Amino acid sequence: MLLSLHIRDLALIEAAELQFVPGLNVISGETGGGKSLVIAALALLRGEKASGHLVRHGASELRVDGEFALGEGDRARAVAAEVLQEIGAPPEGDVVLVTRIVDAAGRSRARINGRPATVAALRALGAHLLEIHGQHDARCLMRPEIQCETLDAFAGTTPLRAEFAAALAAARAVQERLAAATAVQRDRHQRVAMLRHQVDAMTALGLQDGEIARLEEEHRLLAHLDRQRELVQGALALLQDAEENASGLLGRARRHVREAAGIDRNLEDAAHQLAEAEMLVGEAVRALQHGLARLDLDPDRLAAVEDRLGEVRDALQRFGLDEAEWSSALAAAQEELARLTDESQQPEALAAELQAKLADAAEVGRRLVRARKKAVPGFCAAIAAELASLKMADTKLRVAMAEEVDPAQLLSTATAHGPSPVELLVRVNPGEPFHPLRDTASGGELARIVLAVKKCLADQDRVPFLVFDEIDAEIGGRLGLLVGRKLREVAAHHQVLIVTHLPQVAAFAQAHFKVCKSVVGGRTRSVVELLSPEAREAELAAMGSWDGADAAAVAEARRLVERAAEA
Repeated sequence: MLLSLHIRDLALIEAAELQFVPGLNVISGETGGGKSLVIAALALLRGEKASGHLVRHGASELRVDGEFALGEGDRARAVAAEVLQEIGAPPEGDVVLVTRIVDAAGRSRARINGRPATVAALRALGAHLLEIHGQHDARCLMRPEIQCETLDAFAGTTPLRAEFAAALAAARAVQERLAAATAVQRDRHQRVAMLRHQVDAMTALGLQDGEIARLEEEHRLLAHLDRQRELVQGALALLQDAEENASGLLGRARRHVREAAGIDRNLEDAAHQLAEAEMLVGEAVRALQHGLARLDLDPDRLAAVEDRLGEVRDALQRFGLDEAEWSSALAAAQEELARLTDESQQPEALAAELQAKLADAAEVGRRLVRARKKAVPGFCAAIAAELASLKMADTKLRVAMAEEVDPAQLLSTATAHGPSPVELLVRVNPGEPFHPLRDTASGGELARIVLAVKKCLADQDRVPFLVFDEIDAEIGGRLGLLVGRKLREVAAHHQVLIVTHLPQVAAFAQAHFKVCKSVVGGRTRSVVELLSPEAREAELAAMGSWDGADAAAVAEARRLVERAAEA
């Protein structure tokens, strides 16, 4: 149940606070006064699309807060689980505070119990908390897919419809793969031969990461081998082989300094440094000796390196690659070759898989059709009973749908809503044939049919708070009391909010709010106020095109309230 709604800086509404009651809540007011803004605020709490144009001129952002009482039962547990999943903490007590903030640029923020949440979280949570039904629902009900969803909501077959949609999607995915495989079948053999040649050639080359750099380095050494040997041998002679070589000189100097350090301790560091230098020269000599040994190479190695470099560079040019791309290109070619030669991806195998998927979808479709057929008599009878109380006792409904499910026809005729269309047929007048709903009902008749459907769905206990936005727009005053009574029946098990222009409907309200527009200080603003019994009678008188200040009109409005209480 929605306990309270707080609105700030939403278009014409600078600030408003609505305290709702269990049962039937009504909002009225002049056209253009801002009644729809209350519905817009509730839509924002439900996670619907936001726009910066909704922010009141001069304000930086709008804010809507809704305080919901969870109550008990499965729905309360589902909401608590949703809250725990989204914000990491369960509701405190049985109240959930939902907040939506939208800035002037259209950027939106959401909070649940004061903690940041996503708009997607609001949508998931809103599905458990409230539903909004507008004038467009009458037009929507003319669409076969909405009629299908309506029947499934009554029958409890929505999960089965989703299962069928998933099975059908799986079959169509295989169909697409089959079409692609068939389209390339003619070119597949040529492509496979080309890929095999490419993979064989690239694999045979055996190019390793960094191999070109290593080959180029080796080639540079081999190309200057004689000069390199001459330089290394010369360095070794200077360090070791000559009579006055560096190693000998360093050794003699170290011994002199060590003896001198025995007299002057300040020379000890110099003695250590000479010792380190002698050691480093020794290490350099050993490194040069190893380097000289490496220069004793196979004279044919230079030709081998040049051949390998030429082979690698030719291959890279032939395949239009550089060394960095080589490994990934080889892997991609191997993957494509594996896919094209995979027997399970051949048209024959895919055709068999498609038939299996169609059989699965057909089996789910048969269960869905059987469940819908089983629910149709109760569905039609429930709506007919509601219509009878709305002065349409002679109106009868039927549901047209195919009774058989042919796997061969699913791909061409089925949709995510089922194996075949579901359509409501209606007969308003006795003796006339049944016709599709879209071709039959007048505006007033259609409005009553929609209300009857909504009443039947509300009896399925889907959500605790139902919002109706002028769904009685096509209904005249003579039927207003019947519509109001029907809404009161819905409100016996649900909290209901209706925006209405009919005093006959508003007379049933247990809480009546009025939206008033005025100009204060050069700014237009709308105010939402809860009417006292006296103010309510005046508003009902004004809604009835009477003079709300006239005593006779107010008395007539009072009698209307009394009639509603007795109805």
